[in-house]
Amino acid sequence: MLTDLNYQLSCLTVYRSLLQDPVMSALRSSLENLQPTGDQSLAASDAFHSMVHRLLQTGLSFGDHLLDLISHDDNPFSRNCELYGLDSCSAALQQVTARDLRILQDLYVNPSMVAVPEWQELQPLFDSQEPAGSNSLLTWLRQSEDWGQELSSLADHYRKHSRGMISRYRALSWEGEGLQGLEHPDLPRMSDLIGYESQKEQILANTRQFVEGFPANNILLYGSRGTGKSTMVKSLIHEFWDWGLRLVEVGRDQLVYLPQLVDTLSDYRLPVIIFIDDLSFEAYETGYKGLKAVMEGSLQRQPQHILIYATSNRRHLVKEFFADRSGPGEEIHTQDTLQEKLSLSDRFGLTLTFPPTQQQLYLQIVEHMVQEQGIEMDAELLRRRALEWERAHHGRSGRTARQFVNSLRRL
Repeated sequence: MLTDLNYQLSCLTVYRSLLQDPVMSALRSSLENLQPTGDQSLAASDAFHSMVHRLLQTGLSFGDHLLDLISHDDNPFSRNCELYGLDSCSAALQQVTARDLRILQDLYVNPSMVAVPEWQELQPLFDSQEPAGSNSLLTWLRQSEDWGQELSSLADHYRKHSRGMISRYRALSWEGEGLQGLEHPDLPRMSDLIGYESQKEQILANTRQFVEGFPANNILLYGSRGTGKSTMVKSLIHEFWDWGLRLVEVGRDQLVYLPQLVDTLSDYRLPVIIFIDDLSFEAYETGYKGLKAVMEGSLQRQPQHILIYATSNRRHLVKEFFADRSGPGEEIHTQDTLQEKLSLSDRFGLTLTFPPTQQQLYLQIVEHMVQEQGIEMDAELLRRRALEWERAHHGRSGRTARQFVNSLRRL
């Protein structure tokens, strides 16, 4: 029976990438090294316990891990269902998918088939429990007698939650080679940002319009350092969690890959914001031209489910000189140079300006953070020390306020 199981797994077609998972790979290695009599060889036992070791790293039972793999798998069936629905899948694709699901169900229902003599000690690892996160939406698989008859429900799941990296992570980064999921992203809440109410209203309204499927604008958040521009963008994940919003961060040195990233994200349907923090260019840098082409100006149109939000301390993003306007130089048409530099910021349909933090707002931020951390301190003493701190350090800003509050424990 174990040999039959290994043969069945080798027949997976649509869900074949599951075999590359470390747990599944170790499982197959254990099955392949079984003795003809069915007894455990040293290699089979070693591979099985390797599987258990990898399973423990996931924090899931074997059955829940299998459900997790199915719910996030990127394959022809999940892709077609996400983008176009179940009706876009050919009869042959649906038939092969149903067969794969039945094979996986056999493994899910009877995990004891892969047991070793120490089964009694390890059995709790194979007892399926209530799955967490998006897998809770696959509870219907637990109750189904035939997974091959659940294609419609599974198609709805992929339609709503996507597949692959996009379904597994809400916050990602682009590393040049591809998307990388962030296991522990810094995702503050909008309520953590004190002040700048007008800017909050505008970015929330634009993003709400975006996730509802209507045309929206790319946004440039420009202003003084430490005023919460990046915090405001990152907090959108919490605000639009139920809408499936994803945030993909791109470093300034990765902008050369921006067309490749947009092309990759075009293959999904969930709303994605490409986040570029601290965007600016020196006069000699030409990376901004690629960004311009992605936003507007190239033959390929920016997909409607992708927006670009960028923060910068420089209004026009590219360093300018007086020589660009009227000074002597080798270039005859100086206005052409000036217009090329200004045209990048023009491609952001909405610019939110963050003025320097005034003293009253700075003190409000300090008081809010002190309350959040449960620090008890005389109000007048807190005010005096906060002002002393900002004069001795980096000036008034939200960042300075956080650094001051962090120092209070030591003081």
